[in-house]
Amino acid sequence: MADGLVQPTAGALRLTDSASDSLAELLAEEQAAWGLGSAEAALDAFLALDQRMKGIVTGWQMRDAEAGVVNDHANADYDRAVLDRLAALHKDTVDWLTPNETGWPRLGGYRIRLGRAAEAAQAGDGRYVASPRVDSYHGIWFELHEDLIQLAGRTRADEVAAGRA
Repeated sequence: MADGLVQPTAGALRLTDSASDSLAELLAEEQAAWGLGSAEAALDAFLALDQRMKGIVTGWQMRDAEAGVVNDHANADYDRAVLDRLAALHKDTVDWLTPNETGWPRLGGYRIRLGRAAEAAQAGDGRYVASPRVDSYHGIWFELHEDLIQLAGRTRADEVAAGRA
């Protein structure tokens, strides 16, 4: 299946050992090309943006997280304020991504996908903020974060333990 890169398992697809080995080789090549120090610096700079993203997603899903009040999206002014925060974050993220693309060109794909999700959310399709059913800003953001963690030679568990994820 897919040139031996994936195999079906429990109703989903899973990478084969061969695909996992190939991905590890590609990651090592990217680390060597960009430099581990550059990857670590990029991840560290990303963390401030990530904190803002967490606040935006929480605000989109919950009107008052401490009181457990879910955002039912009935208040257009509230939702507009959250979308304005997303737009500001997106601008700052593009400003962060663009120079990093020189060292790691694959980041350009994230910039494009995040841009499409931001546009769709701003156009009124709230699914593009954080829904797992579409290529949402939050979903793309999570992929980017995971990619940065791996490129910096860290694991999600390391980042969680250090309070950075």
